[in-house]
Amino acid sequence: IDPSSLPSYDMIRLGTALVGFSQPFFQCSPPLLSATWFGARERATATATALNANQLGIAAAFVVGGLVVGDDASKLPAYFLDISAASLVACALTCVFFRSRPPTPPTASA
Repeated sequence: IDPSSLPSYDMIRLGTALVGFSQPFFQCSPPLLSATWFGARERATATATALNANQLGIAAAFVVGGLVVGDDASKLPAYFLDISAASLVACALTCVFFRSRPPTPPTASA
């Protein structure tokens, strides 16, 4: 790998900070969603499933990235662009189709 092609240390720090700022959304959203969309007996399972799905998605990105890029680091920008595009599509679809509450609350406490 050519060191001149690597991002600067400041860019790495900025990326790390952005990831850190985004973590509360990923860690705090599942309990809120499960409290809104699931009954009292289903909430723990829904929360655990959502939190573990996040971790499985991260693991899948590492595995797929390793398979796609292999030993050719020049393929990384295209892979990151693909991941970013898929994330933007998923975000847009969620914003368009996801309702803030179910039509009928699952329980009185929801």
